[in-house]
Amino acid sequence: MKAIAIVGKKKTGKTTMGLALVKKLTEKGYKVGVLKHSHHGFDGAEGADTEEYKKIASCVAAYSPSESFVSWKQERTVQDLIPLMDADIIIMEGGNKVGWLPRVIMVREDNDDKEFYPELALRQIPACNSENPPSEELLEELADLVLEKGFLLPGLNCKACGRDYCMDFVADIIAGKARVSGCQAMKTQMSVTCNGSELGFNPFVADMLSAGITAMLQQLKGYVPGDIEIKIKNQG
Repeated sequence: MKAIAIVGKKKTGKTTMGLALVKKLTEKGYKVGVLKHSHHGFDGAEGADTEEYKKIASCVAAYSPSESFVSWKQERTVQDLIPLMDADIIIMEGGNKVGWLPRVIMVREDNDDKEFYPELALRQIPACNSENPPSEELLEELADLVLEKGFLLPGLNCKACGRDYCMDFVADIIAGKARVSGCQAMKTQMSVTCNGSELGFNPFVADMLSAGITAMLQQLKGYVPGDIEIKIKNQG
């Protein structure tokens, strides 16, 4: 799955850019999901912004300290929300502390990026608004950037890659010092998908689960060594 975050200070045009980029990628034939974070809930302007996303995105998920979509009355994690989203690409607005994906930073002036982890940024973009929207040329460039360099890590901070945090690994990917394929949690021998989205595993946990499930299945008639596939259909 391709993914990118749009971060920046208030009134830098994050929503304007997000809406325009979602529209551009949708026009290119992609299903685009939107993941939105708010510190203040979704009444007023934040709610209006979310309604605008709903009009053009294939799906919208959102989270805040007071509520989360869908119908949850407490904050949930990004990992909780993404498996619910039927999308080829995720555009995340806000979520500055989520360091498992690259980002673009909306800026008004020099040094406006320091609190937004510029080491995770693919690009910095001048602030925009509905009266001064991003140009068609810029949107084409950003759409291509998302398709070429967007990615999403499991966000487990498992340290299997040799770094303490996924954010450090993302920074190294952006700097050309590492590749997404180096994420150990994404290449364990065990994989689990939920609604089509693969869940991340700490390699140790994956090995333990794999060994445990294999040991139980070995007790059943008909078991032979080889790849194992288990599907669970949850109702309701």
